[in-house]
Amino acid sequence: MRTAVVLSFLTLAISTAPLEAQNRHEGFWLGFGLGGGSNLDAGAGQKAGGAAYLRLGGAPTPQLLIGGEVLGWGRSEGNATVGQANLTGDIAFYPSLNGGLFLKVGLGFASTSFQTTLGNVTTTIRDEGLGTTFGAGYDFKLGRNFYLTPNVDLLVQRISGATGKLLLITLGATWH
Repeated sequence: MRTAVVLSFLTLAISTAPLEAQNRHEGFWLGFGLGGGSNLDAGAGQKAGGAAYLRLGGAPTPQLLIGGEVLGWGRSEGNATVGQANLTGDIAFYPSLNGGLFLKVGLGFASTSFQTTLGNVTTTIRDEGLGTTFGAGYDFKLGRNFYLTPNVDLLVQRISGATGKLLLITLGATWH
C-alpha cells in the first residue's frame, strides 16, 4: 500500500509539470507543513501518527537548495505518548528548472521520546542518535514566491544501537 501511495505521488508530480519555467529558487527559502506518518518498525506495529516539519535555508543555484530541517512524528495512545524527530542539514535538488519535482537528502541528529502518566506521576524517557532523511516533493506554484508542497520523507534513525524508520507524508507551504 505504501509503495502505491509513493508511486502515485511521484507520477502525479511528474505528469503535472508545466511546460513553462515554474521555479526560480533564489536566496532565502522557508517551508513548513503538516501531515501524517507511520513508524515502520516491526516491533512498533507500524503505528500511524501525526507529522510536521519546518525547513529553511538558501539557494546557491536555482536547482539546488541547502538548509536545515526539523521533521517530527508523534502518537498518543492511552496514557502514553511517543515522539520521534530528525534535525538534519539537507540538500534538495531540482532535476529540471521547468518543473517543481525535487529530491532531498539530509544528515544530522535523531531523537526519540516516550512519556507515560500514571496518576500524578509522569515519566519521560529520551534518547538521541544519528538521523538521516531521504525525501521527494513537488512545488506547485501558487504565487510569485509561494508554493504548495506535498512531500514524502523517509527518516532513518540510529539510536542506542537500534535502527528505526518513519515514513511521513505531509503537505506544506514554501516561500522561495
